[in-house]
Order: sequence, then C-alpha cells, then structure tokens
Amino acid sequence: MAGMTQQAADSTTSSGCDAMPKSTERAMTTQTQTTGAARFILQTRSQVLKGLRVVPVAAMLFGLATLAPAASATSCSHPANIAVTGGRVSNATTLDLSADGGVAVSTADGGDGNAAAGGSGGLFGSGGDAAAGTAGTAVSAANGGMIDLDDINSGGNSGNVIAVSTGSSPCYYSPSAVSVNGGTVANETTLRLSADGGVAVSSANGGDGNAAAGGPGGLLGNGGNASAGLGGVAVAQANGGAISVGDINSGNNRGNTILVGSSGLFGQASNVHINGGTVRNSTSLAISADGGTAVASANGGDGNAAAGGPGGLIGTGGDAAAGTGGVAVANANGGAVTVGDITSGGNVGNTIVVGNSSGTVAVDGGTVTNTTTIDISADGGTAVATADGGDGNAAAGGSGGIIGDGGDAAAGTGGTASSEANGGTITVGDVNSGGNAGNTIIVGN
Repeated sequence: MAGMTQQAADSTTSSGCDAMPKSTERAMTTQTQTTGAARFILQTRSQVLKGLRVVPVAAMLFGLATLAPAASATSCSHPANIAVTGGRVSNATTLDLSADGGVAVSTADGGDGNAAAGGSGGLFGSGGDAAAGTAGTAVSAANGGMIDLDDINSGGNSGNVIAVSTGSSPCYYSPSAVSVNGGTVANETTLRLSADGGVAVSSANGGDGNAAAGGPGGLLGNGGNASAGLGGVAVAQANGGAISVGDINSGNNRGNTILVGSSGLFGQASNVHINGGTVRNSTSLAISADGGTAVASANGGDGNAAAGGPGGLIGTGGDAAAGTGGVAVANANGGAVTVGDITSGGNVGNTIVVGNSSGTVAVDGGTVTNTTTIDISADGGTAVATADGGDGNAAAGGSGGIIGDGGDAAAGTGGTASSEANGGTITVGDVNSGGNAGNTIIVGN
C-alpha cells in the first residue's frame, strides 16, 4: 500500500513541462500574467515608438500577452513556421457626373422660287409692301448645365495592423521562420465632371430665285417696299456650363503597422522576413466646362429680284432689297469651374518594428506612392457666324412722284455676324500633395 501511495504521488509530478514543482508553476504563472509586456514597453526604445504612434499597438500586444494562458497550460508549444499576409484594404471613390449640352438645330430659312407683288394704293393711299423668300428668326441653345458639389472626403484610411507573437516567456524557443507581408492598402479617388457645351446650329438664310414688287402709291401715296431673299436673324449658343466643387480630401492615409515580438516578451525567431506591402494613394480630377460648337448663318439668297413701287404725285418711291444678309450670332464660350482646396498629401508609410532575432532578419519596407492628377479645362469651343450677301440679285427702288424721293435699293449686301469662343474661368484653392512620410523601420533594441 505504501508503494502504491508513492506511485500516485509521483504521477502528479511526472515528465514534460507539466512536471515542474508547484512552487515553480506558480512563479511562471505570475511572471506570464504581469511582467512580460510591461518590460517591453519600458525599454529605452519605447520613447521613439511613442513618437511613431506604435505605443497603441504595443498596448494591444500587452493585452494579448495578459490574455494568453499560463505556460503550464500551453506546454510551450509553438508552430514551426508563421506566415501572415495582410490582404488588401481598398477604398475607391468615383464620381462621374455630366451636365453637357446636347444638340440644338433651328432653321428659319426663306424659301426658293417665290413671287410677291404689293397692291396699288388708292387715291391717297400707299402701295403695299412685298416680300418673297425672306428668312425669319432662328434661335438654338445647347449650353452646358451646372454641377454643384459639396466637400468630398475619401481620405483618413488606415492599413493593416499585424502583430506576431514568436513565443511566450519563459519558453524561449520560437518558430524557425516568421514571414509577414503587410498586404496592399489602396485609396483611389476619381472625379470626372463635365458641363461642356453641345452643338447648336441656327440658320435664317434668305431663299433663292425669288421676286418681289412693291405696289405703286396712289395720287398722294408712297410706293410699297419690296424684299426678296433677305437673311433673317440666327442665334446659336453652345456655351460651357458651371461646375462648383468644395474641398477635396483624399490624403492623411496610414500604411501597415507590423510588429514581430522581441526577446523577453515573445522569444526569438530564427529567421524573420518582412515585406511592408504596398501603400498607394491616387487622386485624379478631370473637370471640363468647355464651350461646344455654335454655328449661325443668316446669309442673303442668290438670284433674287426686288423692285420698289413708284410713288404717287407727291409720294416717295418704295425701297427694294434683294439677297441682303441678316444678323447671325454664335457663342461657344468656356464656362466656369470653381474647386476648393485639394489635399492628397500627409500620407504615412509602413511602420515595421522587429525585436531581437537569433537568425537572419530581412526587411523590405514596401512601396509607398502618392499620385495626384488634376486636369481642368474651360476652353472656348468653336463659333461660326455668317451673314453674307447673296449672289446674282437685282433690286430697283421705286421712282418718286413730282416732289417725292426715289426709293432705296440694296442687292447682295452683307449683314451683321458676331461669334464668340472665349475661354472660361477656372478657380482652384490650395493644392497640397506633399507632407508625406516614408516607411519607419526599427530592428532590435
């Protein structure tokens, strides 16, 4: 019986990490729960890490250490190799807005091959006016509209936080290799805004091959006026619109934070290989409020004939006009673009902290890029206005009476043409794409 009692006592203190005396086991438990992370944070390097904003991560590791089971419960068992990939953190903001003008076509052309004769005046009346193939008024507009955006904030993103424990005190043997890839942190902000003018075409051309004769005046009346193939009034507008955007903030992003434990807290890995990963911030603005294409024509017709009616005894002869150009106005001016401050800088790269290692340490900080592309235009478009006189026209003013004046005659006379394709206005606030910081790498104490 005494031998059996001794055997039972021996079974409670047998082989392995569980075979330590109870006093040793209590000492291990106390050390694991209270001192490991505290010593790490109180090292001299901690003041540097605090300035680099690593203290919050160290605090997180402290929490992991205090939550770990006692060494007596884990039996000092660790994986042979540890490989961690942070994956991909992506934030994409895309605005594609358009308020472009369309296509507007307006015509008020005079006809061809028409004949008109004004009636004769009575004893005291004036002869009637005559018009053939005369153009009217045409107005077309294809202006860009208006886009109004408030502030756009797509920045302030943070990458992955990776903490690798290579062991727990007092088990000072660790994985053979630790490999960490921070992954990819990408922030892309794309704005494509347009309020371009469209295409506007107006025509108010006089007709061809028309004839008009003003009626003769009565005994005391004036002769009637005659017009054939006259250009009218044409107005075409394809102006750029207006775009207003508030502040744009796509910066102040943070890269990956990678911590691999050091001796005294996590043990030492034989080989450590770290790639900080890729941190990319891209900001692209393409804004246009360009003028479109405006074409206005108010040309006089060809091959027209007009004769003013004769005046009466004391009357004035009628006026005659054939193939005379009218009024053409074409506008394709650039619009107005207003953008507030643009901030795409202030980005910080990866932060990598590696404790002491018993083997090879290879650290690649990774790639940190910040690209800002701004393409804004408020260019004038194309404006064409014509008010040319016609060809091969004939006009004869009516004869005056005994004391009356003869009428005026005009054939193939050019009218008035006005075209504008001025550039618009662009206003942009401060552009800040600087103030970026590269990778921070600390190896060993």
